[in-house]
Amino acid sequence: MQHLRLAFGFLTVTKPILFMLNEGGIKQASNLCPDPGEPENGKRIGSDFSLGATVQFSCDEDYVLQGSKSITCQRIAEVFAAWSDHRPVCKVKTCGSNLQGPGGTFTSPNFPFQYDSNAQCVWVITAINNNKVIQINFEEFDLEIGYDTLTIGDGGEVGDPKTVLQVLTGSFVPDLIVSMSNQMWLHLQTDESVGSIGFKVNYKGSF
Repeated sequence: MQHLRLAFGFLTVTKPILFMLNEGGIKQASNLCPDPGEPENGKRIGSDFSLGATVQFSCDEDYVLQGSKSITCQRIAEVFAAWSDHRPVCKVKTCGSNLQGPGGTFTSPNFPFQYDSNAQCVWVITAINNNKVIQINFEEFDLEIGYDTLTIGDGGEVGDPKTVLQVLTGSFVPDLIVSMSNQMWLHLQTDESVGSIGFKVNYKGSF
């Protein structure tokens, strides 16, 4: 068995290259990706690991997905097959809520005092009228810059990188943010160290 060493940004991995003989007796690389497994407290949808195949992931109730919701088996360096991204992880929600109605206000935990460390808070805002979009504006905003983040996405698929509208950090109060559908999600992630006061946000449905 031969091996190939590849560097992907910060990660360097050594992967075995599995060869097979074609009809002419010439060695060629395998067209199968390794089994990506399932995230703890979640599940994988799809069992086809061949080149070009896509598998999806979801989390159990009360857990939030971090990473790619779907990954694709693709050719790397013209010699072997590998997934387009790492398997995501499912982290337990520590706070947040589902919000509906014409409008309202919510805050980060303990606002205006310091929010909790190691928080995984999720809010999903839904306009009752499917023809409306969600508008949010922040009265106050202050997160530990570079370490604590508020990710805002369109729709109801929390954590899906393809739906992300903005990722916020620091103390700059954001401008008005508008969804493209009748749903919007917000995901607050904080680390184990220094925190800040967090945020206060108003939301409403709008045509």
